[in-house]
This record gives sequence, structure tokens and C-alpha cells, in this order.
Amino acid sequence: MADRCDFRSWLRERGLRPTPVRLGVLGVLGEAPRALQPREILAALRLQRPVNKVTVYRILEDFTRRGLLRRLTLEGRVSHYELACEHHPPHPHFHCRTCREVQCLEPAPLEAMWTELRGPLGNRAEHIHIRVEGLCHKCRELP
Repeated sequence: MADRCDFRSWLRERGLRPTPVRLGVLGVLGEAPRALQPREILAALRLQRPVNKVTVYRILEDFTRRGLLRRLTLEGRVSHYELACEHHPPHPHFHCRTCREVQCLEPAPLEAMWTELRGPLGNRAEHIHIRVEGLCHKCRELP
């Protein structure tokens, strides 16, 4: 996925300098097959270079506020982050209630669902989060 995104230009378009740590955060998330927790992002970055934990958390918050990342919060637990670029459209997630793993599911056309849910008040959806909860295939196979 990361090979389809020009992270350097993406940051500049949003008025941000493409620093090595910012590019590193986007690169880690671009290569990830699922949404990642901040500690997973930090560990992957530290394999590349020394990096301060607070800096990474600030970058995650800033990128989320600017629309570069989506934050998934599962029942008040640790947040997970994923790219919010054109190559990574909004999609539902599967959350295993045993191992707590979060898996990305195939994107679904959520606009039709919102049309049905918005009601008579003329609400405007900005974000729709769909989470499916159950047991993943690995946990189902445990004795």
C-alpha cells in the first residue's frame, strides 16, 4: 500500500514538513495489513531509528486531527490507527473478543446505510464506524 502513496507530497499538501519520523509513521501504517496500536507503531519505528514516544503520540494525534489517519477506539481500550488516504477507504473492522486483535474487513458502501439512518433531522455524517465483534479464526480453533 505504501508504494501507492506519496507521503512526502501528502504531508506538504497539509502544510507539514516531511520529517523522518512523520514519514516513518505513515510508512509503518502504509505497510501494515491492519490497524495498529501506538506501541506497535513505536516499536516498528524504533527498528529504523531512535524515536521519542511522546513525539510519536503527538504525530498520531496531529495526523488524526488533520484527516491523514483514522483512529479506532474499541470500548475505551487502546486506540488503533490506520491511514485515511484514497487508497485506504473507510471500512468495517472485526474485533476478536478473546485475543483483542483488530482485522480490517472489505470496504462496504456505507452511504446507502447512512441514507437509511439519518432520520428526518437532516443530519450530516462525517464518520461511520462499523465494528463486528466475535471470535477470530485462531481463537475459534483453540481447545
